[in-house]
Amino acid sequence: MIVGGGSMGMGGEIPFYQSKDQLNRAFPFKILRYSSSLLKQPMHSHDYVQIAYVLRGICNHQLRGKSLTVSRGDIFIIAPNTRHSLSAIEDKEFEVVLVDFIPHLVQEQLKPFSDTLNPLLQHSDEDYKIPFIQQSWLHFGKNKQIFVEQLLQDIQDEFEHREVGFEHSILLNLAKLLILIDREYRKAKRKPAKQPALADQHPIDDVKRYIYDNFSQDIPMEHGAFIANMAPAYFSHQFKKETGQTFVDFVNEVRIERAMELIRRDTHTITQIGFQVGFHHLSHFIRTFKKRCGITPTEYKKTFGSKSVN
Repeated sequence: MIVGGGSMGMGGEIPFYQSKDQLNRAFPFKILRYSSSLLKQPMHSHDYVQIAYVLRGICNHQLRGKSLTVSRGDIFIIAPNTRHSLSAIEDKEFEVVLVDFIPHLVQEQLKPFSDTLNPLLQHSDEDYKIPFIQQSWLHFGKNKQIFVEQLLQDIQDEFEHREVGFEHSILLNLAKLLILIDREYRKAKRKPAKQPALADQHPIDDVKRYIYDNFSQDIPMEHGAFIANMAPAYFSHQFKKETGQTFVDFVNEVRIERAMELIRRDTHTITQIGFQVGFHHLSHFIRTFKKRCGITPTEYKKTFGSKSVN
């Protein structure tokens, strides 16, 4: 994944890789698709930006003192001087795309987004006060994964075939990817108009607040563990201890509560509501709703929908 050109960091702790050794000086950019069930990458850092996107399977990403189990749709912006490593989990296969580049390559295209993207492209291990949502990790839901993966494939095709003007095409697609990331970060930062009052600032409370803010998106349990700064297995135990529910059950309950509210308004179809609150399949939405309420969404609408009141 990283070959040659490394030097030891301050005090000789970890390898430090420099763009002059890893990237072409005329066009300091590289993209690599990697898969393995044996990878044990050492902790390292570099003076360039790396975007890592998980295409399939699961793997472990050590980042900023956190151990994360990541899967398809997870994307990281790893800024210069940030210590991290990727490794396989129990010989399980995974595939990841790595994009390495110098930030100034896309500086001009990203000027309108500098307040959000600059911290992601420039922060280092010393910047621990940066809010969580700007700490490198973002999960793309299924509806955005295809678009992200197509952008990455187009970038890789241009990089491998090197037709006339390939650099320009790569930078356009890279800018599109970063703008998409920027918009997803901004969306995640928005607060709902109405938010439940939560108790003292316990890590689990932070996760609950994130769920209330983002229930319509995919929220993997590992994402909750990252917010709480806990290992996934320990987080799962602590979340159930604090809430009395599993992580998945809590997310589904928040979604169903919101669905009940929308059904009572009677302005959308059951299918539309199911997708709005984060369910990707109508059958799953109906099953989960009935388990929570004892009746199907349609039955609930007949009883409680605004048009049912004479």
